[in-house]
Amino acid sequence: MTRKPITLQSLEESYQHLIERTQIDFAFVILTVSAAGICSFGFEMNSPAVIVGAMVISPLLYPVIAVGVSIFWRDWATFRRSMISFAVGLGLALLVSVLLNVAIPSETRSEIADRLSTVPFYYFMVAFLSGVAGTFAFFWPGIVEALAGIAISVALVPPVIMLGIGISEISSALIRGSAEIVGLNVIGMVAGAYAASAGLTWYASDKP
Repeated sequence: MTRKPITLQSLEESYQHLIERTQIDFAFVILTVSAAGICSFGFEMNSPAVIVGAMVISPLLYPVIAVGVSIFWRDWATFRRSMISFAVGLGLALLVSVLLNVAIPSETRSEIADRLSTVPFYYFMVAFLSGVAGTFAFFWPGIVEALAGIAISVALVPPVIMLGIGISEISSALIRGSAEIVGLNVIGMVAGAYAASAGLTWYASDKP
């Protein structure tokens, strides 16, 4: 099957679709809350499979990609809306994590500590490459199905849930470590989305 060529018009159409995916609506709230709850129970169960499932469900990937793309295209209205969407999603996920950990105190401190031991630079590079791949997959015709794998690779939801656990337990080490990972993931993905937007725009502009 031959895929449609990418053009400036197709980029614009995909961009509008991306903007729709970042809207704070009923689906966004339900998916965010569900993903946070699933990931929280995944930590309680010490189940990587459940945690991976939460990554796939979460819609937080879309506003982060939209932030990077909107910066490149200097679309500040979309930038602001995407930042608000991400902030709301982050707040909802944190609230779910805190409430669940208060109701069912976490007994997975050792596993969580292990997950925070990776070199921070690795988190940034994985997030950067995920931002590149996620933007490419969303804008390139016919390969949007790759976004599920990209959501898993960037692992944005688990550190957010760990941050909520740290807040509920007033653990400065856990708060600091998980907040650093969340920040690195977001910055890396935004940078990757910006770089991919530049490459895609150049590629589409070079076509007759």
